[in-house]
Amino acid sequence: MGETASPIAVVFVHGILSDGETCWRHPNGAYWPGMLANHDAFGNMGIYTFTYHTGVFSGSYDLGDIVDSLKECLHLDGVNRARKIVFVAHSMGGIVVRRYVVQCCDELVERGVELGLFLIASPSLGSPYANWLSPLAKFMGHTQGQALEFCQSNAWLNDLNSDFRNVLARGKLVIQGRELVEDQFVVLKRFHWFKQVVPPFSGIAYFGNSLKVPLSDHFSIAKPMDTQALQHRALCSFIENLAKQQSTADSVWECAGSHRASVGASEITIVAGRIEEYPLGSAALVLPCNEYFEDRCTSDTRTALGVYISKHCAGATSDFSDAVKQHCQTRFGPGTTQQKTMDESGESYGPGRAILVEDPSQRAAAIVLVSTTTQRAGRGLAARMSYVFDGVRELFELLADHRINEVVMPVLGAGHGGIDPQLALGGLVLALAEAIRYGPDRQQRKKITIVVFQREKSAPPDVAPSGVRKALELVANKT
Repeated sequence: MGETASPIAVVFVHGILSDGETCWRHPNGAYWPGMLANHDAFGNMGIYTFTYHTGVFSGSYDLGDIVDSLKECLHLDGVNRARKIVFVAHSMGGIVVRRYVVQCCDELVERGVELGLFLIASPSLGSPYANWLSPLAKFMGHTQGQALEFCQSNAWLNDLNSDFRNVLARGKLVIQGRELVEDQFVVLKRFHWFKQVVPPFSGIAYFGNSLKVPLSDHFSIAKPMDTQALQHRALCSFIENLAKQQSTADSVWECAGSHRASVGASEITIVAGRIEEYPLGSAALVLPCNEYFEDRCTSDTRTALGVYISKHCAGATSDFSDAVKQHCQTRFGPGTTQQKTMDESGESYGPGRAILVEDPSQRAAAIVLVSTTTQRAGRGLAARMSYVFDGVRELFELLADHRINEVVMPVLGAGHGGIDPQLALGGLVLALAEAIRYGPDRQQRKKITIVVFQREKSAPPDVAPSGVRKALELVANKT
C-alpha cells in the first residue's frame, strides 16, 4: 500500500496451503490481484493481499489468531487509513473478514470507514464438507476445520452470524456486499448428486443480488481465467459502484456517545460532559475568559476557567494569574483602561483575542485563553459570535506557532456570555470550519473536541444530540 493511504483499498484475503499455492492464480498464470491492478479505472487504488496458514497441519492456529493477524497487518501496512476498503475473501477468508468487522466495528465507525465485502464461496453458516472431515480435524487438532462445521452446536459460528447481522441492522457502519457461490462439487463432477462444498444457503446469507458462477467449483471460482471472466467483471463493477457513491465519512457519524465530522482534512468531535473532567492527553485546552483576561475568571467556579483551575491546580492560582498578565502584556502591549462597573475599572485587551500559557497542572499541552465576553459599566457581561470568530482565528495562529494540532474546548460564549447554547455551538463550529479551511496552518490536520456542558450523566446536556448533529452538518465535507 505504501506510506500514503489510497482513497479506496482492495484487500484479498485467503488461506495458504502447505504447498504455498495461492487460491487467486489460474493454472494459465492469470493472477486475480494483478488483473485488478491493471484495470484502467483503478489507477489510484491500493491492492493488498493478506494470507494465513490453513490446511490439515495448521493445528491450533485458529480463526481468532487469524483475525488478530489481519488487524495487525492492516495497521502496520497502513491499509486501514483508507476511507473505503473492499475485502475480497474466498472461503474461510469471508468468516475471518466478518469476525474482523464485528470486533473492530466501533473503531471503523469512528474513522468513518466504508466497507465493501465481496465474499466468494464463503461458508457463512458453515459447510457440510467440514462435517465430513470433522473426525480428522479433531484428531489433528485442526481448530479451523472444527469452527466451520455446519451444526446447531457450532456456537462460535452461530454467535458470529448473530453478531454480524446485528452490525448490519444497526446501520452505523456502512457495508456494501455481494456474495458469489460455486456451481458444482470439486471432485467427481459427473456425479451430479454431490452438492457444492459451500451450498447456496450458506454462501448467500447476508446480501441480495448474489451470483452463481457457471461451471465453477469451490477453488476455480477464485481463479478467473482472464479479464472477461464473470467473477472478475462482477468484482470490477462492485468496486466501481462503491467508489462512485458519496462517502458518508464526509458527513456526520456517531460513535460511543460522540458526534464527529470531517472538515477539510481535519476532524471535529462533539461530546457531552464537563470540561474539567475530560481527559486531555497531548491536546491543548481552550478556555473562555472576558476582555480583561485575568480578572475574576480564575477564581470564579461558575466559569469553565475557574472550575478547571480550582479542581486541578488550586495551589498555583497566583502563579497562573501572573503568567496570564505577563503573556497579555507581551502579546498585546499595554491594555486600555475600561470602566467595568460603576465602581471598578480594569485593563482591557479587547474581545476576540487569545493567549497561550503553560498548564500548571500539566494535564494539557497548554492552556489557551480566548476572550469571548466584554464587561462594561451599565451593560454587564455580553458575548457576541463575532468575538468567537476573531478568537478562533487567533487561536489557530497560536496553534501554528507552537505546532499544536489537537485541542479540547467547551462551547465558547454559552456560559456567562449568555448566548443560547445551541446557537453558540453552531457559531463555534462555523468559526472552527472557517479557520480550518482558510486560516493559518490550514495544511495541518487538526483534531478538535468540543465538550457540551452536562452537569451529571443522568442530566440532559445543554445541547441535545439532534442539535449537535445539525451543527456539524453545517460544516461537514460534502464532496
